Amino acid sequence: MRYFLCIIALCASLCASAQNIERVKHELLKTSIEGSSVNVMDDDGTKSAVRAVEAQRRNKEVNGYRIVIFSNNGQYASDNADKVLSEFKSLYPHINAYLVYESPYFKVSVGDCLSMEEAQILMAKILPNYPKAFPRRESIRIEALTTPLTTPVEAADSLMVELPLLE
Repeated sequence: MRYFLCIIALCASLCASAQNIERVKHELLKTSIEGSSVNVMDDDGTKSAVRAVEAQRRNKEVNGYRIVIFSNNGQYASDNADKVLSEFKSLYPHINAYLVYESPYFKVSVGDCLSMEEAQILMAKILPNYPKAFPRRESIRIEALTTPLTTPVEAADSLMVELPLLE
């Protein structure tokens, strides 16, 4: 049931972002082939309502999973975490990566997975480069789920993992 609610929330967020008021206004202001145009008048109440909805969407979080690829509290943990983060971003530019300080540890976690199955698929993809990676339950902002770094097809292609065939 929770998974179903997360899907509904995700769809609602996508619809809300697709109806960006500025983009609609821009389309309306274009002059048609016949030379006619539409005059758009802004209402302050509408602007503030749209901003309020967008702010709420940005602050919503759902339970999910990320893959921790670095966790350390040593003397140079901060520098090492920065290196791991930049290395990961260059290897996997289509996957979100986060550096977090949770006293006393610096951690780098990657991905925005709604289910453990998604996290395991992602972990299988990055395990050759990060053999100590492990999944961890974390709160994920809905905005991270609705602003993909690539198209869904590109993301799916990049996550393909070859598994050994059973004989």
